[in-house]
Amino acid sequence: MIGIYAFSYYPFCAIFTGTMVLKMKGFKMSKLTESDKKKYLELALKAADWFVNSQLGEYRPDWNADRGRYLYYYYIPEKKYVPGINWTLGRGLFVTTEAYKLTGDKKYLDSAKSAANYLYSSIFFDPQYPELHGVIREYSPVFRYGGILDGAQAASGLLMLEKVTGEAEYLRLGRAFCDFLLRSFSPIKGFPHWAGLNDDLTVRINYSEQNKRETIEQAIAIPLWHLYVRTGEEKYLTPVIWAADRILDAQEPNGAFFCNPTIDRTKHTGRMNHHFGVGEGEERFQLRNDDAIIVVLIAAYRATKNPRYMNAMLAYAKWIMSSKPLERPYAAFPVQANTILDIAKESGNDWTQWVLEHLEKHLLSLQVSGTGDKSADGGFRGEDEEGDAGIFGGKGLDYVTTRVSCYAAGTLFRLSGKGTGAGFSADGL
Repeated sequence: MIGIYAFSYYPFCAIFTGTMVLKMKGFKMSKLTESDKKKYLELALKAADWFVNSQLGEYRPDWNADRGRYLYYYYIPEKKYVPGINWTLGRGLFVTTEAYKLTGDKKYLDSAKSAANYLYSSIFFDPQYPELHGVIREYSPVFRYGGILDGAQAASGLLMLEKVTGEAEYLRLGRAFCDFLLRSFSPIKGFPHWAGLNDDLTVRINYSEQNKRETIEQAIAIPLWHLYVRTGEEKYLTPVIWAADRILDAQEPNGAFFCNPTIDRTKHTGRMNHHFGVGEGEERFQLRNDDAIIVVLIAAYRATKNPRYMNAMLAYAKWIMSSKPLERPYAAFPVQANTILDIAKESGNDWTQWVLEHLEKHLLSLQVSGTGDKSADGGFRGEDEEGDAGIFGGKGLDYVTTRVSCYAAGTLFRLSGKGTGAGFSADGL
């Protein structure tokens, strides 16, 4: 026996034997009915409709350089928006490709292809800079840099689109980014953090391991896993295992993952950003918006069957379910819900009830409906990146955001019994 985990939230034990988890008597099973599943699918599709309906490029679309962009966020009171960037396009693709796969409705496919076309214009393909081939620019096609964690989400979105269309072009685009990762990855330096051109048009590639070790940056490996599953080419797997090991370095004895295992928490006084915790003391350093790092651990476990990855996931699940979800950042609950559902599936458990008990307050109540505003209805509220609001002022709940909408749609697709969460899932579509 490798280890025993006694979970405090429900009266059961999960016994891990290296290849499976055995469920013990006394576990409180979920009460999802077929009617519930249908309702959750309908709500997930409303979120997909938000991406479609708020997508930019309506007027003279072929003249519009914004054509295909999803919204980064939308300020409801004044109908103002910030156009999306590379990761926004990626997460929008997660939702629209899953909606298309489950419904066959062409509006989702057309939306996804339009988003992919915008991403195409944002990828470095200039033969003058072969080192950057495949990097996805961050803010727009005229920006000279790309954040690699953000580009990874766009690459996964492109791979999801290839999955539902079979069109080789989307595989080519996703592979271009993944091949950039392979060329530039180093076990010493890690993954690139940013890559692009300086003002004098010389190449610049920054590495996260050189000056910081943000735990969420290991989610850069997610499209490598998707491409490995798609092609079977083992060269894409090595960095995934490396990234999983870096994630384990950030796990605390209580099961939580910390934002950066190298931070001196006794001296750190700087403002914590939206990826980290809220509150006082250690809570400030706990991951809440984690960019789906659990996908990397599941991938490593499937590839190696090494029990330490499963043990880490079970400890993380125990920590999550040992307390009620925090209200901030708003993305925290759907992230944790997706994590719980995926670990449960991987380990042979059913922890859906924990998700359901918090679903109304922390997820369903955030979905906009009945306003008649196509740029708001169906999306999920809750800006958490710039304090308690966005650049237009107001409060967090005045904003509909891709960040919350993508995670929440993933939760609802999972609860429907028909979806996986697409690019933020080890299963892809």
